[in-house]
Amino acid sequence: MSHRRKIRQIIVIVLLSIVVIGLIFPFVWMLSTAFKPPEEIFTERPRWIPENPTYQNFFHILKETAFPRYFLNSVLVAFITMVVALVATVFAGYALSRYNFRGKGAFSLWLLVSQMFPPVLLIIPIFVFMLKLGLVNTYASLIITYATFALPFSTWMLKAYFDTVPMDLEDAAKVDGCNQIQALARVTFPLAAPGIVTVALFIFILAWQEYMFALTLTRTTEMRTLPVGISLFLGEYRVLWGSLMAGSVVVTAPVVVFFVYLQRYIVQGLTLGAVKG
Repeated sequence: MSHRRKIRQIIVIVLLSIVVIGLIFPFVWMLSTAFKPPEEIFTERPRWIPENPTYQNFFHILKETAFPRYFLNSVLVAFITMVVALVATVFAGYALSRYNFRGKGAFSLWLLVSQMFPPVLLIIPIFVFMLKLGLVNTYASLIITYATFALPFSTWMLKAYFDTVPMDLEDAAKVDGCNQIQALARVTFPLAAPGIVTVALFIFILAWQEYMFALTLTRTTEMRTLPVGISLFLGEYRVLWGSLMAGSVVVTAPVVVFFVYLQRYIVQGLTLGAVKG
């Protein structure tokens, strides 16, 4: 049995290694291309490491395009969406976890059912809705849309995590003189921090990388976000691969930094909420 287990472990390790290499390859190639001059991008024999690395592509997108404006728009939209949606989903998840009220089961079921419909089906209705409200080509249209799509899954995830926090701890805090808000702020929310951080990062990434609604609901350069702005490097007659890859690096970097910095909370939030929820 031990010999068979070793063979299985070797097979699993080999298969996982192939999968990891396949997932990492696009990012490594993106990073390599971002630092290549144009003459090294179009070669018969591709090179992993640039012979003459340059920052030309980054200087181009930062000085000769509206990329800084796209970056600012994405930061504002993603951050405000994260704050708005997180505040709503924290209290919604807590209410579903702690209180019994009429319609609780139906509301919980609706949260799950809403995830069955692809967002692309709602592009035209949402555009018409925002047009009638006069919100097209504004930050508000993107923030409202992204927060709406983030709320169901985020609420369900936090509800599962709040279920892991014993109610007795809140009762003990109330016995010590805390009211409901103080018990939440001093006991429940600190204990649920891993789950809250996980949901916050999920909401931020959702708003940061979204393309379809950003393309539909914005019209001018001043309001476009990074995914839409980067797509403009794909011209009709040529593709600015160097600038495209440099922009992709800038878009990917914040998410990678956040994930690496918060990975301990993310893993803890996902595992505890999934196992005990």
